[in-house]
Amino acid sequence: MNKQGILESLLFTAGDEGIEQQQLLEILDINEQELENLIKDYESNGLMIQRYGKTVILTTKKEAANYIEQLIEQKSQMKLSQAAMEVLSIIAYNQPLSRSDIEMIRSINSDGAVKTLIAKGLVEAKIVNGERSQQLITTDLFLNVFGISNIEDLPTTEEDEEEMDDFFSNLVNQKGENND
Repeated sequence: MNKQGILESLLFTAGDEGIEQQQLLEILDINEQELENLIKDYESNGLMIQRYGKTVILTTKKEAANYIEQLIEQKSQMKLSQAAMEVLSIIAYNQPLSRSDIEMIRSINSDGAVKTLIAKGLVEAKIVNGERSQQLITTDLFLNVFGISNIEDLPTTEEDEEEMDDFFSNLVNQKGENND
């Protein structure tokens, strides 16, 4: 693979965080001028390489903005299934836990629900404290959607069960379901 392809792969993997220029120079074993040339010569139909200060980011071309906005709007209007809501509440109250832990609690395969929650950015899989399997935890987006600053703000089981139901149905309402 050529350095152009390696640069693209690195930036894609880094996501919207980007990579510091110095780190790219070290990984690619090139100088600043060579990096500048790789960025300048980068060609893609839908992507471009941009700099923000000393950070280099792979991003979409401005011409795609309207299409991306439509996608985001459509995704935000998708409501969560009952299974996904159930899995989300299990993860929120018991995190971190593995997919097999969820299946033991629900007594049913939950891969589809977990994938949906990860795709929506509400849950992420991480290696936690040397566990052998990936552990599922809620994300900052989850906290944001529920309007709480940390996971300890979730209603507890000591509180009214109706409050918890209202709390989790709030996610469906905020993700675009129309209750008219």
